[in-house]
Amino acid sequence: MGRRGWVVRGLALGAVLPGLFLLWMGFVAFRGLSAVPERSEMAVIFGTAVTAKGTPRPALQERLQEGLRLWRAGLVRTVMVSGAIESGNHRDEARIMADWLMERGVPEVAIIVDSHGNNTWLTALHVARLHPQGAVVVTQWFHILRAKWALGRAGVSPVSGAAPSRFRLAELWYLFRDSVALPVYVLTKAPAG
Repeated sequence: MGRRGWVVRGLALGAVLPGLFLLWMGFVAFRGLSAVPERSEMAVIFGTAVTAKGTPRPALQERLQEGLRLWRAGLVRTVMVSGAIESGNHRDEARIMADWLMERGVPEVAIIVDSHGNNTWLTALHVARLHPQGAVVVTQWFHILRAKWALGRAGVSPVSGAAPSRFRLAELWYLFRDSVALPVYVLTKAPAG
């Protein structure tokens, strides 16, 4: 093949790959936006940043409200709050989440605190060790598909999802990030054991 042929193929590939990635992002978004929670033993609320004063930031508060809604509706019996101990302010996201839920009537015995859920995969492994009869992942819409995949890969079944309905323009960046992260998970994550 001559030089011109290589250039043409390179240009064609350069046009096709971004289109395929946009389709993939659309699929990730659709799966997150169309998620419907199913009755399960456990809701798993994924942590995210808290303020220096130890209060949930808006995105985390929305996740907590969604998890609280599931518990009040009787769709789940227990709520696992999973997050990290933040490196900057040393706040325990999971403990803050548990306190928020208890202040709103969820009994402490119905809450499982996972302070070492530093990422989606670790949270999935921690949930799997509990052997729940099904779980609902509670997170923002762009993260639903990866969170569901991770729990399923770790051995949890069935897994459904629930997301707050609020949309922020900045979440398009997170959609891009999760659209890259999910294939990486598929290629690199294997269940423990």
